Amino acid sequence: MAAVLVTGALAGCSALSGGGKCVIAPGDASTTVTATGDLGSTPAVEFPTPLLVDAPQASVLSGGDGDDVETGSIVFGNAVYFDAKSGSSIGDTPQFFTASDAGLALGQALDCATTGSRVAVVGPAGELSTNSDLIQAVGEDTTIVAVIDIQQVFLGKANGINQLPQDGMPTVVTAVDGTPGISSTYVPAADEARTAVIKAGGGATVGKDDTVVFHARSWNWTAGPTTSVTLGQIDTWSAGTPAALVPTADALLGEQALADALVGSKVGSQLLIVIPAADDPTSATVYVFDILGIVSQD
Repeated sequence: MAAVLVTGALAGCSALSGGGKCVIAPGDASTTVTATGDLGSTPAVEFPTPLLVDAPQASVLSGGDGDDVETGSIVFGNAVYFDAKSGSSIGDTPQFFTASDAGLALGQALDCATTGSRVAVVGPAGELSTNSDLIQAVGEDTTIVAVIDIQQVFLGKANGINQLPQDGMPTVVTAVDGTPGISSTYVPAADEARTAVIKAGGGATVGKDDTVVFHARSWNWTAGPTTSVTLGQIDTWSAGTPAALVPTADALLGEQALADALVGSKVGSQLLIVIPAADDPTSATVYVFDILGIVSQD
């Protein structure tokens, strides 16, 4: 899960939108990039070759009329990548990015734009992205050109109102960036799955046919004389990229209780879900979900 005829080069950081948050300025390389095509489609991109830069540059090729991209939010858009020396294509994919004024260059560039914009970024692959496939294809030091359409922006973490903890449920602790952890003082219930709202969001309600965007982390919990907690199979926080799926259409790792918890939840909520193991009353899987948004059907 690229755009509009470029009307001219931008000439300075102030030309970028985003309320003065611009970290990466336009330069001689980024302002030579042009792209045509409808927003969200694969654009026709042109630039002189070779383009070689020592530090990342970014230019807004066409400005969107949506809201500013907030630092730390999740940006969804179509991205196309090119080898800046040869001009050859090295990828075309819809994907998520994290907008950040302290992260990689792609995130910094998107943090300086608005929803509906098309952004060109030029720089060494290793400074622009952590995408292993991209870096493996060209190498960290190879200059690449990225053209990204900002189609939709989601929360970066749950922003709902804190709720009182429920008896018999783990305590969720959250880092400043939103990464969750849990306490290790809870013996899992043995008879049924339980869900608690840790943060009550005020956004749209997730429907059964909606594609919901979320961050999630799971833990394997074994209770006994010494309670132990280890990270489980789900961990989008460490991966740095949220997930998106339709709760009722995707298997969700085979747990109906997860689908039941997600459908009806509100964007901005943080959910705690405990699912006891069917064959071991001392074990359970604990999940924390941050509901970040719903993918637009437009």
